Amino acid sequence: MNEHPSDQELVRRAQQGDAEAFGQVYERYVDDVYRFFYYRTLQAADAEDLTESTFLKAWQNLHRLRPEPGLRLRAWLLRIARNLWIDRHRTAKEEAPLEAAATAAAADPDPEAALLTAEAHDDLTRALAHLPPRLRDVVVYRFIHGLSHQETAALLGVREGHVRVLQHRALQRLRRWLAAQEESP
Repeated sequence: MNEHPSDQELVRRAQQGDAEAFGQVYERYVDDVYRFFYYRTLQAADAEDLTESTFLKAWQNLHRLRPEPGLRLRAWLLRIARNLWIDRHRTAKEEAPLEAAATAAAADPDPEAALLTAEAHDDLTRALAHLPPRLRDVVVYRFIHGLSHQETAALLGVREGHVRVLQHRALQRLRRWLAAQEESP
């Protein structure tokens, strides 16, 4: 049996009831989904819960996915994650400020969370916190998840050219913010 089956093959097998194939999908993409949520919640426990919910929804909706050549499984999973995130904020009227979440994450005794809150991570988090949500999403999708312009456009529901514009604006704002931080005492 192929040691590294394609996403297409794993989906086909999982749709036929092969739980091990879905387990391989999970192992392949769990870190991407976790990072998606961690950079939004800055809390390991919340990111883990939302990651679990994402894969549960994926399992429940796997029958809708067509295992065709060119299947973009990671983008499909991140779309599910994004929809869960949106639903969560529609139902929860109040949203904790990013700075408060960063403080809570820094107090987390989990070694992995402590590593994620290192100085470089803190700088990135502070910089991202100053971006509007739409620009932040573009930066996270493009540079943290490594999605293409096309995949990012599909996730955000905009044209590919608009993603390029949003990315340019986001990077300009980040450069200005970081330059201002270096100049301040």
